[in-house]
Amino acid sequence: MKDEGRTHTGLAAIRQWKAETSAKYTYTCEPFRAEQKGDVSVVTCHLEGNFPGGRADLRFFFRLERGKIANLEIVP
Repeated sequence: MKDEGRTHTGLAAIRQWKAETSAKYTYTCEPFRAEQKGDVSVVTCHLEGNFPGGRADLRFFFRLERGKIANLEIVP
C-alpha cells in the first residue's frame, strides 16, 4: 500500500499506518467517482478534515485478488 510517498507492506504495517493516520487526523471521505481500468479499480473521494490543507480529492487505485485488496495506492 502506498500513501504520501511511503510504501507499507504487509498486514501489520498497513494496520499501523491506519492507526497512526486515524490518531493524527479526523476527516470524512465521500466517494464521488468509481471506474474500472483493466484489473484496477479507481475510486475518487473528497476528503475534509483537520489535515494540512483541510480539503483534498484523492484517488484510490486498487487491485483485488481472491476478493481482497492486493495492492492500493492513494494519490492526489
